[in-house]
Amino acid sequence: MDENLDIFTKDGIKIGIMPKKIYYSQTNEVNWIKCCSCFVVDKNQNKILFEKRGNTLIDPGKLDLCSGHVKSGEMPQIAIARELNEELGIPMHIASTTQFLKNILVDYSELSDPTTRRNMKCITSMYALGITDLSQINIDNEEVVRYAWLSMKDARDFIENGMTRLPYEESLKGQYDTIFSMLDNFINKRRDNINVEKE
Repeated sequence: MDENLDIFTKDGIKIGIMPKKIYYSQTNEVNWIKCCSCFVVDKNQNKILFEKRGNTLIDPGKLDLCSGHVKSGEMPQIAIARELNEELGIPMHIASTTQFLKNILVDYSELSDPTTRRNMKCITSMYALGITDLSQINIDNEEVVRYAWLSMKDARDFIENGMTRLPYEESLKGQYDTIFSMLDNFINKRRDNINVEKE
């Protein structure tokens, strides 16, 4: 059975429902959908998890954060918890403790770099999740073939240099700067909490 997506205006006002396959098959002007992505942070090493995508519908083999579509009727925070559980095997009671960072709006038809997703407009809710017990991660080998932990600097470099499936170019720089700043605050807050616990 095909998955349904809610369709929105750029301002986030719901205007309808559409099967995902039909949304991606459109060649004319398309509306906005909602997606979600999460920076999974190793709280002990302050590193960020990147996945190598498996045999998926969109961008197989590319590096990515844990990401996915928000299904029709689903809240973004529920969607990212589901994705964390499905892709990385993170238990729902942990996956549901994500912290919202910011929404990023990307109209793929306006990007200068070539992309296979020219007919996509996405309001992506960005989250962060801190993990201490890495044995909680058990990847789904269909969606994720492997993963690696990157420093904050390397993660930012990978994204800004187009080495991941996250769209990045000058027109999006301001949105990403805010996300990276909030992620840095999230990591530093976690570090402060760990130091307090040790004292």
